[in-house]
Amino acid sequence: MSDNNIPGWAQYAFLFIFAAIFSLAGLFILLAAFDVIVLDPGSIHAPRWVLAAAGLMFLLGGFMIILRGTEGDGEKDTFHQWAEYFVIGTMMIAFSAVFLWVGFGPGERQFQTETSFGPVTTYGEGDALTGRCLFGTFGLATLLGTLYYIVSRPLVMAGLWTPPKFLRGRKIQAGEEEEDVD
Repeated sequence: MSDNNIPGWAQYAFLFIFAAIFSLAGLFILLAAFDVIVLDPGSIHAPRWVLAAAGLMFLLGGFMIILRGTEGDGEKDTFHQWAEYFVIGTMMIAFSAVFLWVGFGPGERQFQTETSFGPVTTYGEGDALTGRCLFGTFGLATLLGTLYYIVSRPLVMAGLWTPPKFLRGRKIQAGEEEEDVD
């Protein structure tokens, strides 16, 4: 994992505990979405598939913690690359779907605002059109990012394409200073 004073077994124990918390939260939401865990229907204000998408994000978040925590140093093996591709792609689709439903789905929406300035906080009711526009715009942006990832990642893994420099991350090595990019 990394060089620190925590023994290897403890690092993996914390990793699995943290992943289990995420996965169990997601599993609970998924079970509620599929009516295995019965909830008051009046407390659910979205279609079951939206609830399932939210649960799937948490469940797969736990899987992602395990994938990232169990990969070795250096290059990832083929299994980890493809497993991450499918987990991240599915999470991104579910994430986009929730925002797109809030922005463009049928039915009324209620939004709340909260503004804080120092110790003073105000609460109010938000405008439905503004809320839908914000959620819809964010949903479309995440959908575009999802489509980019789903199409480009296999090409990058196969060595057939390199993303433009501004889309690539750069790992800074110990002792190296970050370049100023203008």
